Amino acid sequence: MSSLFNCSNAFRLFVAGFVSIGLGACTANRDRELESPVPADSQPVGKTLVYECTGYEFIARTGPGEMAVWLEDRYLILSREYSASGEKYVEGDVTFWTKGDDALLIIGKQEFGDCELAPHRVPWEDARRRGVDFRAVGNEPGWYLEIQHDRHILFVGDYGMNRALFLSPTLDRAGALTIYTASMDNKELRVEILDELCTDTMKGDTFASQVTVYLDEKSYKGCGNTLTSTWK
Repeated sequence: MSSLFNCSNAFRLFVAGFVSIGLGACTANRDRELESPVPADSQPVGKTLVYECTGYEFIARTGPGEMAVWLEDRYLILSREYSASGEKYVEGDVTFWTKGDDALLIIGKQEFGDCELAPHRVPWEDARRRGVDFRAVGNEPGWYLEIQHDRHILFVGDYGMNRALFLSPTLDRAGALTIYTASMDNKELRVEILDELCTDTMKGDTFASQVTVYLDEKSYKGCGNTLTSTWK
């Protein structure tokens, strides 16, 4: 009889414990639903984005739960807020909402719709963010050049396969022509920047300067622009 009593008590305790766990789980689920949690960011963290909207454009940089934006008249950090659909970032009178390929920017009472990403502009804005003063690009094979005055020149050629960093370049000017020279590990670099309009041979984009790079007995021709920093 004692054995049956003990088993019966054990069974009741087991059922009570099971019910308690179930009620606890239901309570936790209910609390989570009431909190309306913000889903995890789908935007890649630490990435520069350029948006072109109807009648407006702006630069953004993503972070965990936030988005920094550079508008025409100010710099803001928008915080992620709960949205039943898509992702929503808000600060003051500025709201940015995105869902898939669709995006909307609201500044006060103004709405700018049809905002689209402009990935071709990202390398230029990212270079500007890193303090690059001048950037140039060329084709066949693809290359790019970044200059930070009084600091260094970075040349990346053969579609990113070859990289060369030259410190403390020398600068000379002669009218519309600017010449940079530098050396590193028995390599000589000469960059000629002519202030005349230049058209990209593949995309047809227009730049302010014609650029010729001489490196390792090779010459590279391309186009470039001076970058005035807006990342403040």
